[in-house]
Amino acid sequence: MSAPKFRPASDAPIQADAEEHGIDWSRIYRIFMRALAILVIGRGLTQWMVICGGPNADGIGFEDMPPGMQASIIFFAVIELVAGVGLWLTSAWGGVVWILATAVAIGIDLAMLAGMQGWVQIAARSLPATIADAVLLLFYTVAAMMAARQADDAFEE
Repeated sequence: MSAPKFRPASDAPIQADAEEHGIDWSRIYRIFMRALAILVIGRGLTQWMVICGGPNADGIGFEDMPPGMQASIIFFAVIELVAGVGLWLTSAWGGVVWILATAVAIGIDLAMLAGMQGWVQIAARSLPATIADAVLLLFYTVAAMMAARQADDAFEE
C-alpha cells in the first residue's frame, strides 16, 4: 500500500494551473462509447425486427430458420441491447458485455471461415463486418487503456 500524496493548499482556482496534455483520451473514449452504443443498439433492434416478423438479410422469416440460427438471433438481440445501454452510460460493464458479444460474433465468423458446417454458415457475417468489429475492438482497447493511463497520470500530479 502506498502512502497518500498530499498537495499543498492554495487559494488559486482549481483549473488555474492546468496544462495542456495533448490528446484528451477520456473525452475520446466517452464519445467513442456513445457512438458505439448507437451502432450496437441499432444492430440489436435489427435483430428484434427479425424476431418480430421482419425478414432477415436472406429474406427468411424467423419461424423458418433453423433452431441454431434462431438461438443466435435471440442471443444477439438481447446482449446487443444490454451492451448498448451500458456503453451509452459509459459504464465498465457495458464495455465488457459488448466485448463478449463481439467476441462471440467474431468466433462465429471465424468458425465459418474454418469450414464449420451447420447453422454457423447461416449466422456468419461477411468478412468486412468481421474486420470492422475487430478494428472497433482494437480501438476500444487502445482508447480505454490511454484514458486510464491519462487518469492515473493526472492523479499522480
